[in-house]
Amino acid sequence: MTVLGLVTIGQAPRVDVTPDILPLLAGHEVIERGALDDLGAAAIGALAPEPGRAAVVSRLRDGSSAVLDEERLRPLVQSAVDRVVADGAEAVLILCTGHLPGLAASVPVYTAEELARGAAAVLVGERALGVLVPTPRQVEDIAARWRADLGRDASVAAADPYAFDAEAFAEAGRALAASGTEWIFLDCIGYSEEMAAVVTRATGLRAVTARSLAARMLAAAV
Repeated sequence: MTVLGLVTIGQAPRVDVTPDILPLLAGHEVIERGALDDLGAAAIGALAPEPGRAAVVSRLRDGSSAVLDEERLRPLVQSAVDRVVADGAEAVLILCTGHLPGLAASVPVYTAEELARGAAAVLVGERALGVLVPTPRQVEDIAARWRADLGRDASVAAADPYAFDAEAFAEAGRALAASGTEWIFLDCIGYSEEMAAVVTRATGLRAVTARSLAARMLAAAV
């Protein structure tokens, strides 16, 4: 049995995520830590990005969400990685599809950005790609990252996983379908299998979550 560390950029435990991914990690022990575990509301609020800065979104322990400056978050994520390794993790998965380079540990560190986006790029092949992100402020940045990192053009729409509204997800899915999308990737760990199912029912298109792809790839790696 491998001890797996799950590190969220928000606060642990991620009770909104683990019901989907624990069955995919069966046979392993899982421990969770969060970059914002020890921070109060004021300190978290101070991490909000300025206009033009790259943003990521994550869940807090009370069920609310926070929009965070991606670059300034990195040292806090590293601290959470250090803690989970000290607690016995033999491999670590960063539960975020944001860009957090340079994370280091004495054990393998995997990111959902690399595992889930890489797997999605392979699965979609030459088909037209649609991507959902949590907030409209991420749309242009995420489209640019898919082009730069994976050589893929993507139609991008926003639907908030932390204020789930089925009709809003259906509408976002239909907007992607209308743009010619053939395959939809839900590009945030906050997106659940239920949300993907709503998109599929509204569009008839395959919709896949970052969390499920990242967990499957982690299971294969360990």
